[in-house]
This record gives sequence, C-alpha cells and structure tokens, in this order.
Amino acid sequence: MMLLPLYVHPLTDPEAWDCLPRGGACWTIVNVHNGPGAGRDEVYAETTARLHEAGVRMLGYVDLGYGERANGEVWCDIVGWSQYPVGGIFFDQVPSDAAGLAYVTQVVRAVRGSVVLNPGTRCLPGYAALADVVCTFEGPWESYAAQPATDRDWPNAAHLVYGVPTARLGEATALLLRRAGHGLVTDLAAPLPYQGVPSSLRARAAAR
Repeated sequence: MMLLPLYVHPLTDPEAWDCLPRGGACWTIVNVHNGPGAGRDEVYAETTARLHEAGVRMLGYVDLGYGERANGEVWCDIVGWSQYPVGGIFFDQVPSDAAGLAYVTQVVRAVRGSVVLNPGTRCLPGYAALADVVCTFEGPWESYAAQPATDRDWPNAAHLVYGVPTARLGEATALLLRRAGHGLVTDLAAPLPYQGVPSSLRARAAAR
C-alpha cells in the first residue's frame, strides 16, 4: 500500500492532484491547513469529491503534537474532516512511548474509518493494534539506506522516505518493500517533501 501525503493546494499544483493512483493500492493524505482548517475549502471539497468518484482513496490529516494537543482540539479536527470524502484519518506527530499510548488509544476511538499513525520511528508494540498502518520510519534516503533495520515483524508497518535521487527510485522502492508492507519513496526533498508527488507518478500519469 502506498501512503502519499499531498500537502499542496489543488490550485497551486493541479497536475499533482491529477496524478493520484486510483483504487485500493494507495491512500492519499489530504491536508487543507494543518488539518481540515477552520472552515470548508470549496476548492478542496470539489477536488476531493471528483477524485473520490474516480476511485482515489483519501485520509484526512490530523496533528497530535506528540501527545501535547488537547483531546478536544483533536476531536474538532476529526469532525472537521466530515466535510470531505475521506475514508479515515492520518495522525501525524504521534507519540511512541508508554506515556502516549493511552492518549492515542483515546483519540483513535473517535475515528470512523481507517487509521494511520505516524510516529516516524519505532514505537511500542501496543501502537500497532490501534491502527491499520503505523509509520515506523520517516526521513531522508541517506538515513534509510544506511540503516539495517527491518519492520517485517510489524505486518502493518510503513516507511516514508524522501529525498531519493530520481535515478534510484526503483532501488529505494525495492528496499522499502523488503523492509515494510506500506509506505512511500519520493524524490522530493526536505524541507517540503510532500508539496507535490514523486516524479514517477507524474511520468505514469503522462503515459496514461
């Protein structure tokens, strides 16, 4: 399963939104304004409705602030995503320790649909049971290529790898698939690796 954070407005990069994979092989993560935003964005509403009809699966972005955000704020973001045709929630900046486990257990109960957690690092095994997918690595290609670790002992682990040289996207994808069942490799780099889509998706869309 590909996880594709897409944190660029549809008017800024409409081509990126037209590249999104259809069907069950990808979850696109939608982020209006650090979540659903304070009010309904009609451009996002129209774009996501069109893509939903075309079979694009989407999740709404919610920031947990590593457990520092109040439950009420998180709940408001979850409810705010009901304005858009998302099929669940992608929780970012998720805590990974024992102290955060009860907090995350509580907030995921408010979700109707799929749940993806992104602590961005290995976390306690208890987190795996709370979500469909847990992102246990997020970082640049150099760090990912250098580490020997694998998460195949976590059947729902995902890795998010950015800054991959375009010529090495195939190699990086093969490595990810050996280490985890889900994730993303992209040639977009920090500090904004998700403001667009990997060049491989653009090339695939152009060939359709």
